[in-house]
Amino acid sequence: MILNIITVTKNDLEGLKKTVISTKKIREEHNICQIIVDSSTDENKKEVMNYLQNEKNTKYYWQQPSGIAAAFNLGLKNVEADWVWLLNGGDEVHDSLDAGFFLNLLSCNSSDAIIFQIEYAQSSQVTRHPQMWALWPPLLSWVPHPATITRKYLYDRYGLFDETLRIAMDYEYWIRCFSNDVTVDLISIPIAKFDQVGSFFGMHNLLKSEIRKVIKKYAWLILKKWFNNGLILLKALKSSLKFIR
Repeated sequence: MILNIITVTKNDLEGLKKTVISTKKIREEHNICQIIVDSSTDENKKEVMNYLQNEKNTKYYWQQPSGIAAAFNLGLKNVEADWVWLLNGGDEVHDSLDAGFFLNLLSCNSSDAIIFQIEYAQSSQVTRHPQMWALWPPLLSWVPHPATITRKYLYDRYGLFDETLRIAMDYEYWIRCFSNDVTVDLISIPIAKFDQVGSFFGMHNLLKSEIRKVIKKYAWLILKKWFNNGLILLKALKSSLKFIR
């Protein structure tokens, strides 16, 4: 199997419906399985289960409310595909996405992760990737997880999400993961619509606080990477000067 989609939800059936409707084509026409991790109350849980009964290629898991990171981790433990797409409840597959082209791109790709773009659902603004010099370290938290497709083996090699973080767990993971010998492709095509009124949006203060915590934790690693990058630039400059003499 080439791809699993993981969707986490909690007491938001309408948001989940948006996501599941948007994945219908890729699930039914290309046999892609969507893993639903639900932490809803008993009443809402029954509604979610009833709704998913008629949806092809979905797997449902209920989890005691333990945070978003724990929900993602439960989904990851049940992944059977080569690639993983984390698509929150309320977010949608972009309506312009050519599913056949997209899946063929994944099947032919040799990188460890691919970062696409997202479109903000309410404003229709499409995110842009940073300039090359600003890509690492990702201090601006620019990596959009609804538009990032990762190899399953990355979570086996570098661990799952940090469950002590409420919202910045993906940011911490990118630093931990991408600081290793991981190859990443950047493709400027929007593949997801991000819900600006969903559970992740509007938590800027918490996000900033947790990002500061993560930066402090990995300060030495970040500085070491910057230093190594500086050495690479210095060697490149010396080589260029020799060439033009």
